[in-house]
Amino acid sequence: MNRLTSARVELFEAISPVLPGRVAATPPVGKPYVSPYVWIDQPEGTITTVGQRTQLSVATFPIWIGYDGAVRAQVLGLDDLVANVWDACLTVPAARPASWLPSALDVGGTLVRGVVVNVDVTFGAMTLCLPTVEESPVPPESLVEV
Repeated sequence: MNRLTSARVELFEAISPVLPGRVAATPPVGKPYVSPYVWIDQPEGTITTVGQRTQLSVATFPIWIGYDGAVRAQVLGLDDLVANVWDACLTVPAARPASWLPSALDVGGTLVRGVVVNVDVTFGAMTLCLPTVEESPVPPESLVEV
């Protein structure tokens, strides 16, 4: 397992109790999801320098929250989920929520309100592999015979 996958697992375990049965470690694929729903998307990575020479890797994981229903229910439900996801992420030692941003989500032809909570995970090393580089598996559905 690499540091990115480890961070995803830690975040998933922390936020799962916020909405039991409706939290996923990866985005929903191929079917409309049941709302409200929370999932962790692909992170963005950067390098940060602490002091004059210490460099660390930082992955920013977008955690998406979708909520349907009447406008008032969506807004109040998102307020509650954002607050709870934010606080749950604070329990992960290397993670710090950085921001949240409202958005519209397409759930199979219908637009619902959503929010993305960006969570920074700082790694105590520049490398993302533990401890040596391993071969990355190719998912079987990605293989195309020529």
